[in-house]
Amino acid sequence: MKMRTSIRRKTLFLMSAAFFVLVVFSAIISYIFYSNIALTGGSGDPETDRKVFFVIVIGAQAAAAVLLAILGTVIMEMFVSKPIRRLTKAIQSIEYGKAEDYDERDSKQSRLALKNLGIDSGDEIEELYRAIQKFQVDTSEYLLDIRKGSWEQEHDVMTMLDNKDKFDKRAEDVYPYVDKLYIASMNVINLHVVNERLGVEAGDSILTKVARELRRIASDKIHTYRIVDDHFLMVLVGYSEEDAGAFVERWVKRVGRLNRGSDNFEVCLSWGGAYGEGELDVNDIYRHADTEMYCNEVVMKKDLEVKC
Repeated sequence: MKMRTSIRRKTLFLMSAAFFVLVVFSAIISYIFYSNIALTGGSGDPETDRKVFFVIVIGAQAAAAVLLAILGTVIMEMFVSKPIRRLTKAIQSIEYGKAEDYDERDSKQSRLALKNLGIDSGDEIEELYRAIQKFQVDTSEYLLDIRKGSWEQEHDVMTMLDNKDKFDKRAEDVYPYVDKLYIASMNVINLHVVNERLGVEAGDSILTKVARELRRIASDKIHTYRIVDDHFLMVLVGYSEEDAGAFVERWVKRVGRLNRGSDNFEVCLSWGGAYGEGELDVNDIYRHADTEMYCNEVVMKKDLEVKC
């Protein structure tokens, strides 16, 4: 996250503004005092006039300083102290519980407390907030890993991608606590034709090719899954809807045709995506992505009608 205005710059601006106010205030007091002397002639005693001027200026500056101090305290409370207290309270409330009560409602609510803060100050406070959010998600991922029984339970053996069990766990324990989520649902069009005409091994090689391309882009923010048969998922965490959609579109185009050019039919990917932010319903996002994917698949199958 790129900071818009750092706390240092805000402090420098406030100090400069306070100094400017004091200088202007002093100049105005001096002008009023000497204008009054010019009009009335003063008390006639220069020493008395100097003392009066001294008392007026010092008193006015002291009053201005008190007001500026109060204003500075209020601003510090609003933009620094209060966000830090809220952040601290949210962190202190986070609890993951033991394995047997990991999915209890209280544990989920405590982990949502950090997300619900919604700090967007554009300074170091927000930078700290985003870092702690990432740490929370990474911690959830780590706990998922140490709780799993075996590698095979959460991975597809043939493609080495995460499987539906891993997706379901993340949908329960990780994805509801991120700010933005994009799910791309994908199917391999005409895979059944490959299996019928060229054999199951040829079909498996196509699935392996798709999986290899998915593994290349997998990261802590891009999760890839083989759900069942020729159905794959790509989940992007923290991306805007526009950026996520553009990324998936570029990836699908790069993968392109999945079978030989000499075949009289084409095998390729159909996909559909759905986006959510704020209070996320992961299953609803997944359903919308699936629906769009199947709609696109119907259209693509008409364009890729198998030649007999």
